[in-house]
Amino acid sequence: MSHGVEMIIRATEPVPRALVPLDRLLNGINKAVIFVSMLALVAAASILTYSVVTRYFLKSATDWQDEASVFLLVGATFMCGAYVQSFRGHIGIEAIASLLPKSLNRARLAFVDIATLVFCVFFSWKSWTLFHEAWAEGHTSSSSWAPSLAIPYGLMAAGMTLLSLQVLLQTITQSLRRDGAKASAAVVAAVILTTAFFIAVSPSVGSLTGVSQMSVLVVGLLFGTATLLLMFSGMPIAFALGGVAVMFMYFFMPASSLDTVTQNVYEEMASITLLSIPLFILKGAAIGKSRAGQDLYSALHVWMNKVPGGLGIANVLACALFAAMAGSSPATCSAIGSAGIPEMRKRGYSSGFAAGIIAAGGTLGILLPPSIVMILYAVAAEQSLGRLFLAGIGPGILLVVLFAAYAVFRFRKEHAQATSAFAESGTQSAYLDTTEYTLKQKVEMLPRVVPFVVLLIGVMVALYGGFATPSETAGLGAILALVLVGTVYSVWRPKDLAPILTSTLKESTMLMFIIGMSLLFSYVMSYLRISQSAAEWIVALHLSKWLLLAVVLSLVIVLGFFLPPVSIILMTVPILLPPLKAAGFDLVWFGILMTIVMEMGLIHPPVGLNIFVIKNVAPDISLKDLIWGVMPFVGLMFLAVFLICFFPGIATWFPDMVMGAGK
Repeated sequence: MSHGVEMIIRATEPVPRALVPLDRLLNGINKAVIFVSMLALVAAASILTYSVVTRYFLKSATDWQDEASVFLLVGATFMCGAYVQSFRGHIGIEAIASLLPKSLNRARLAFVDIATLVFCVFFSWKSWTLFHEAWAEGHTSSSSWAPSLAIPYGLMAAGMTLLSLQVLLQTITQSLRRDGAKASAAVVAAVILTTAFFIAVSPSVGSLTGVSQMSVLVVGLLFGTATLLLMFSGMPIAFALGGVAVMFMYFFMPASSLDTVTQNVYEEMASITLLSIPLFILKGAAIGKSRAGQDLYSALHVWMNKVPGGLGIANVLACALFAAMAGSSPATCSAIGSAGIPEMRKRGYSSGFAAGIIAAGGTLGILLPPSIVMILYAVAAEQSLGRLFLAGIGPGILLVVLFAAYAVFRFRKEHAQATSAFAESGTQSAYLDTTEYTLKQKVEMLPRVVPFVVLLIGVMVALYGGFATPSETAGLGAILALVLVGTVYSVWRPKDLAPILTSTLKESTMLMFIIGMSLLFSYVMSYLRISQSAAEWIVALHLSKWLLLAVVLSLVIVLGFFLPPVSIILMTVPILLPPLKAAGFDLVWFGILMTIVMEMGLIHPPVGLNIFVIKNVAPDISLKDLIWGVMPFVGLMFLAVFLICFFPGIATWFPDMVMGAGK
C-alpha cells in the first residue's frame, strides 16, 4: 500500500535487548488476555442466545443478559487494546509521509508515538480514578440486577494500563532505532513533563480560556485544524479523536470535565446496540474463515452457467449473499474474490473487470443487513435500527441488479472482441470455451448454499418477527454461524476456532476503540456548540432542499477520500442531520443514501480500502487496471443515488410495509 493516502497499520519493529524482558512479559499477558477474551466473546453470544431460547421455549424471561453481555464485551475490548497495538493494529491515516523529507518524517513518527503515549497514560490514570470511586462508594448499575460498576471500570483501567505499557515499549524501541539512547531518554522525559504540565496547570488554564472568551467560530476552526493535523499525522484514528477531545476539554471546558472522560466513553460504549457489532463480526468471521465463500460462489457459478455473463452475475450474487451474512465489505471481497477472481480470469475475463466486480460487490457489505455501518448510523442519528436494516434491502437489490446488468453488458462486449479476434487471426480466447453442467451436478451443489440461506432467513425472521432484539439477534446469529461451520466444515476444534475468534477480537477492538473515542469527540463538539453552530450556519444559507442534499453528499464523498465510514458517520451526523431534518428529509432514507455514498469511498482512490483488499487477493493485477475496473461501478452507484432520490420508495416502501409508516 504505497500509493497515495491510505489506511495504515505500521509494521512492528524488533525490540532492543534491554527491553526484551518487558516485551516477553507483555506478550505473555496478551496471550492470556486473548484466551480469556475469546471465552468472553463466546459467553456473551451464548448469554444472548440463552435469553431468546428461555423466553420462547421455556417461557422464562431474563433481565440480566444485556448487562452481562456489556460487561463481557466492554472488558474484552479494553483488555485486547494492547494486543492489537502490539502489531500496530489500531489503524491510522498516512497522508503526509510521502511529502516530507526523511528527517521530518522521523520527527513526525516520534510525535505520533509520544502523543499516543500521553493520551493512553492520561486515559489509564482517569480509568483507575473512576474504578477507585466506584469501588469505594459502592456504585452499581441502575438495572434490577445491580452489579458493581467497579467490574467494567476495573477492566477498562487494567486494559488501558496494558495499552500504555505496550505503547511505551514501542515508543522507546522506535526512538532507540532512530537516534539511540539519548533520544529514548528524551522521549520518556517529554512524556513525564507533558503529563505533569497537564496535571499542574489544569485549573488555571481552564479558567483563563473558556468558550465565553472566544467565539464559537474560532473554537470550531481550531477544533477542525487540530483534528486534521492529528489524524493525518498518522496517529491511530481512535487516539487522534480522543486526544483532540481531551485537549479541548482541557482548554475550553470546566476543569471537572476531565474527570468524566472515561465515564463518558464507557457509558457511550455500554450501549447494547453498539456492542452487537463484535457479535455480528463474529458471525461474519465464522463464515469468512471457513470454505463457505468458495462453496457459495461455486454453487451460484454452476447454476448461472447458461446465462450470458453468468460468471460475473454469480460473483455479484455471491457477494450480496455473503455480505448479508457477514456484514463486512473487506471480508466479502476476500472470501469471494479468492475464488471468483482466478475463475473469471481463467474464463477470459479481463483482470480489471474481474477485480472491479468483486471490489464493487464487496461494498454491499455495509448496505445489506446486518450492516455495521447502519448500526452506527442508527445510534448516532437515533433512528430505528430495524427500519434502517429493512430500508437497505431495496437499494441493495437495486445495486445487485445494476451490477449484474453491467456484468452482462461487459461480458457481451469482451466476448464480441474475442470472437472478432478469433475470426481475424485464429486467436483462441478462454471466453469462447463453454462448460456444461448436468442437472445432477447442479442439484448436488444446493447443499452448499441451503444452510447459509437458512441461517440468513432465520436471523432476519428472529429480528423482524419480534422474537429477538438486535443484540440478541447478533448473539443468536454468531452462535448459529459457529454451529453451522462446525457441522458443515468440521470447524469445532480449539485450533480451528482460534483464528475465527482472534480475527473477531482484532477487528472489533480496533473498531470499538474508534467508536468510543468518536463518541467522546462528538460529545465535546456538541458541548462547545460547534456542531449546533455549523448546523445553524448551513440552515442560514437558505439552500434549496435538493441543493442542500447535493452539498451534504458531496461533503461525504470528499471525506470518503480519506476517512473510513465509521469516522465519517460519528463525526458528521451531529452537524448534517439537523438541517436535513429541517428541510423535511426522512433521516432513515438519508441514511441509505449516505451509506451508498460511503460505499463509493471503499472503491475509489485515494484510499479505496476494497481496492487494497483485492490487491492482496490478486497481487499480479496492476493498480491501474484495478482502478479502471472499479470506476464503472462507482458510476452505477451514482445512478442508484439518483434513482433513490427520484423514487424514495425504493428505500422506504419495505420498512413502511413491515413496520408501518415512519414518523
